[in-house]
Amino acid sequence: MSFTKITFNQILDAQNKIHGKTLENNDLTDVLSLINSTLYIQEKIIINNEELKPLLNEIVSDVISVITTAMQGHYRLAGSGLRNILEISCSTIFYKDHPIEYKLYKDFDFKADKYVSTLINEYHFFKTNYIKTFFLDISTKEKEYDSCSSYLNKTYGKLCDIVHGRYLTLTRTNDLKIEYDQALFSKFKNILEYTLGAFFLMYVLRFNDFSNIEINKIVKKTKALKYD
Repeated sequence: MSFTKITFNQILDAQNKIHGKTLENNDLTDVLSLINSTLYIQEKIIINNEELKPLLNEIVSDVISVITTAMQGHYRLAGSGLRNILEISCSTIFYKDHPIEYKLYKDFDFKADKYVSTLINEYHFFKTNYIKTFFLDISTKEKEYDSCSSYLNKTYGKLCDIVHGRYLTLTRTNDLKIEYDQALFSKFKNILEYTLGAFFLMYVLRFNDFSNIEINKIVKKTKALKYD
């Protein structure tokens, strides 16, 4: 559907049609599994880290939001929301080990300026030596030296391209239409998995929890760790 002058009813009608086609043309079992894996991580972290609950709630909410946004045909907007998920995911894991900085952030509303690149460059976040402080035998588990931080950095770069509108990430360069696009939805699903792979990777290492089969499947795809 394309038009130059629109009403909200037209927009809602178009979105409902896209939503219906998305459900009709896709097996969303894998997407639902990603949501459930995120909920699993939220529950596991909160058990002993109740203070991190606000951040984890935000992550779960954002994961659901970007998925539903993509299902309504807003593919680039959904993709840009993934950077928020990565930022907050990294912050959550970082603040677990930096309670004073978290208190400043939470109680005094400090700026959320510890971006992924800042954490990696200034705090050596999830570089091999950083991981060794809580996962001593990481050298036997990590595929290459600093492969985990490299994956985080690469993921962040991909998502920044979407947020800043790098030309090849644009979705309306030919015409303005509100319609279902299988290729764009599939692309979103891939980058969603790629992004949550970073969160899941940090979780399994920081909390030494490799018990969840579905989470391990996604972490394995990051190719940052060795799997037998």
